[in-house]
Amino acid sequence: MTKDTLLFEIVLLVNDIIKFGGDFMKIRLPNINDEEQYTEGKQSIVLIGANGSGKTRMSVWMDENNPEFDIHRISAQKSLNMPETTSPSDMGKAEELFLYGVNQENKDWLKKTGKKVYRWGDKPETYMLDDYKHLMEYLFTDSYEKSIEYRESHKLGNTDFDNITNLERIKRIWEDVITHRKLEIKAGKIEVIDRDMDTETPNYNGSEMSDGERAIFYFIGEVISAKSNSVIIIDEPENHLHKSILIRLWDAIEKEKPNCIFVYITHSLEFARTRMNSQIIWVKKMVTKERWDYEFVEDLNSANELHLEILGNRQKVMLIEGDRNNSIDIILYSKLFPEYNIISLESCKTVIETVKSYKRTENIHYTEVVGIIDRDRRNDEEIENLQKDNIYALKVAEIENLFMIPKVLETISKNQLKDDFNEKLEEIKEKTFEFLENKKEEQAMLFVRESCLNKVNVELNKNIKEIDKLENNVKSLFDNLNIQEIYEQTINEFNQIIEHKDYIKALKIINNKGLLTYTSVPNYFGWKQKYFMEYAISLISSNSEDGNTLREELKKYIVG
Repeated sequence: MTKDTLLFEIVLLVNDIIKFGGDFMKIRLPNINDEEQYTEGKQSIVLIGANGSGKTRMSVWMDENNPEFDIHRISAQKSLNMPETTSPSDMGKAEELFLYGVNQENKDWLKKTGKKVYRWGDKPETYMLDDYKHLMEYLFTDSYEKSIEYRESHKLGNTDFDNITNLERIKRIWEDVITHRKLEIKAGKIEVIDRDMDTETPNYNGSEMSDGERAIFYFIGEVISAKSNSVIIIDEPENHLHKSILIRLWDAIEKEKPNCIFVYITHSLEFARTRMNSQIIWVKKMVTKERWDYEFVEDLNSANELHLEILGNRQKVMLIEGDRNNSIDIILYSKLFPEYNIISLESCKTVIETVKSYKRTENIHYTEVVGIIDRDRRNDEEIENLQKDNIYALKVAEIENLFMIPKVLETISKNQLKDDFNEKLEEIKEKTFEFLENKKEEQAMLFVRESCLNKVNVELNKNIKEIDKLENNVKSLFDNLNIQEIYEQTINEFNQIIEHKDYIKALKIINNKGLLTYTSVPNYFGWKQKYFMEYAISLISSNSEDGNTLREELKKYIVG
């Protein structure tokens, strides 16, 4: 192993420790009953509570009481006035103005005092933050310096050299979120193009964007421009944003700064549920300037539900089956299909009916509405018929089974430096077949019940307008429904899977959430099931080659 390779592996290991419970990024919180409180090993922290409960003041306390970290806070009260034009300046001075609001040679003073006095007007809890000008100056200075570096490198013959600017990174994310607009980066200014207009339509200055568009640019720019390994505090991340793009935007921003910890102050339970490896903190009230009544929330199921509503927007919609409190479903699908607004409905039937009803609506506003449902022992013909209506059934029995696909296990093993994966995979397969053998009769009964119900539903959903014909069809269905034969065929199919050691087919038919635990997959990596799946999703959502591979592999088992 070369020195560079070893260094790379160490960096990966450190990142894993930071994300999954190590001793790094230990964030101090206000005391509870005179006992010191910390949260560590988390990718994000969410402060949630009623208006006036003191969430913002608590975040200011965290900013001032974690001096070992670079902390960049984005206020809910802020000016979104983007300057029409911007001139580059000295890089060091531009960065200091952006981070602290003032230039000063004494860097320690900048962090401890300068930021509070100049960036926050000595009133960090209530001051109207007005740093769009400083942000743009820093961005254009970065772009100017990198342009010179790029030109000089290519003049020397290094044609492979590239150094992406922060403005280019912002443009990429912004255009992924605002799909009907494009940004053009010009000398000292940003211009906007409407994708839906003809080529003769003039561009307009970025300062003329809507509040939401400017807010998205601002949020992306603030985070990208923050220092690496920072704690980034965002007060009201939903401010000026439609809920349909909220999750997608912050997923993309977090992915761009994987070495930072994000602290969100929000009213949205739905948004809080989608944060990966997050510590949820319920802020009840502020008792004094140094003390809050708050508690750590491990289960959001007991929190008041927010009503889901499908509102007109330009984003495609994906309806999924399941409890909205089961965040694994929503998180996984949001990573795999970032172009969709993911909405969870209570049942398979509701997903099917809703997708079909939108498909029948002539003047539907969405460009596309699709559904994802569990396989529920449907046969291939039933699944093909559903796909005609843009409803897709998983090609494995349970969403948890997706995490047992060999490519997923292989990639996790590689990233965890496991050198005995091939032997372990064979052991997992044998345990899977053993599980099927032990649960064969139980699984067969489930299959028979579901098969019968599916056949009845297919018949009842046919467009039959005469009651006599419907009655005859249903009677004929029951007369020809040989339950014993279905059961025996199912048992025989299971025996064939076990005999031929067909692992993928086993994952396709085993409908039991206990399979992961039984095969000891999480234990192999030293985690509980929850952290195993969270780690897998973190790989799936990464910008790495492994992330791209896993996303393409998993999509084969969802939409084909």
